[in-house]
Amino acid sequence: MREIWVKNGLVFIEEGFREVNIRVVNGQIDSFVKSEAEPLKEEADTVIDAGGCLVVSGFIDAHVHFNDPGRTDWEGIETGSHAAAIGGTTTIFDMPLNCAPSIINSKNLQDKKDYLTSKSYVDYALWGGLTETNITDRKELSQMSAGIIAWKAFMSESGIEDFPFISPDGLKQAMQAAKEHNKILALHAEWNEEIHKLTDFYKQRVGMNERRAFLASRPVSAEEKAVNYALELAAKYGTALHFVHISSAKVIGLIEQAKRSGIDVTVETCPHYLIFDEEDFLKSGAILKCAPPLRPREEVEGLWECLERGWIDTIGSDHSPCLYSMKATDSIWDAWGGIQGVQFTWLSLLDEALKRKISLKQILPLGTSNVAERFGIAERKGRIRPGSDADLVLIRLDESTIVDKQSLAFRNAYSPYEDKEFLLKVKKTILRGKVIYDDQLGVSKGKFGVCL
Repeated sequence: MREIWVKNGLVFIEEGFREVNIRVVNGQIDSFVKSEAEPLKEEADTVIDAGGCLVVSGFIDAHVHFNDPGRTDWEGIETGSHAAAIGGTTTIFDMPLNCAPSIINSKNLQDKKDYLTSKSYVDYALWGGLTETNITDRKELSQMSAGIIAWKAFMSESGIEDFPFISPDGLKQAMQAAKEHNKILALHAEWNEEIHKLTDFYKQRVGMNERRAFLASRPVSAEEKAVNYALELAAKYGTALHFVHISSAKVIGLIEQAKRSGIDVTVETCPHYLIFDEEDFLKSGAILKCAPPLRPREEVEGLWECLERGWIDTIGSDHSPCLYSMKATDSIWDAWGGIQGVQFTWLSLLDEALKRKISLKQILPLGTSNVAERFGIAERKGRIRPGSDADLVLIRLDESTIVDKQSLAFRNAYSPYEDKEFLLKVKKTILRGKVIYDDQLGVSKGKFGVCL
């Protein structure tokens, strides 16, 4: 039996923050003891002093592209999970595209699982891809379903050749397939036809600022149309839906109405939609290019209002890395769309929430218990309670984190978060009772992450 105590911290449990010591046995939370109670047992293998720290559940990032295998020059699970651990994330769900080949059949899925073994610093699960090319192969989808956390599909072009988007008619089949396998269907929801027409139009606007043209080519209306259509199908087929990286308060309002009508739907937004706006993109360019694009400041404020109302269910980084050369292009249209951010998701969000005087009790579940419950891993992950994995993050609010190039743990050392200062600091990240990151010692040498 391996016994560890985490003592003297202010621990976030279901009732809120409490002064308790945490007893960990064999990687799981065993019990709590009030801080002023009897002294800790001398036979404990390790005692971690969390004095002065908030102790919160390890964050779960359900939306990363670590590109492994096949495009490890872009990132890779070793560097991606290294960065995640530094930022307090202890579990990630890796998307089925940007690796090569994409995860659209059972062979690719098994090959990826085999390849990733013993390469990750954090625990992980894998998404499976639903595309126009595999939605009719029920036997193949059935084989895949047992080994994935959920399905992912695009309603507009993905940018990856072997991951084609699903047409409006094809989405009906995707809805049925997801329902049949009792899996959540996550959607990149932008209406492809509208984007295609607008892109062609704005590319021909001679003299128009290219960055403004890109923003105009992917309006909120494209999200709105895609979400409305998907919600109609979900109501018809009874499919559980999860909309990823929604960028508009108006669209989140539509999803909230659908929830109230009984549709099984949840919504994610990303830190970059809550931190940056279109003026940042116009200034910085491709380093902040993403799809959907960044929105005007009033949309950013609208998203925070939605968050405070409880209308946003989860936060995901949508960490989508690439070579810097793929950003440093002559034309914004040719640049890769994706933001490197998994290391700073919760530093940036908690920093911003504290500045806005939003309760941590309100924001923490968006990266912990809400994610675990939605994706069926709540017995192990997402809460600090007896029986759960001892995934813990120790955070100080009286120390700062300054982001410079030397601190970036990504394979390619650039990020829109560079030069920012966050008024908090991750001191330790603990995965199943093992310290995988210490702000003085760095990331552990051992890779302890396992596939869920």
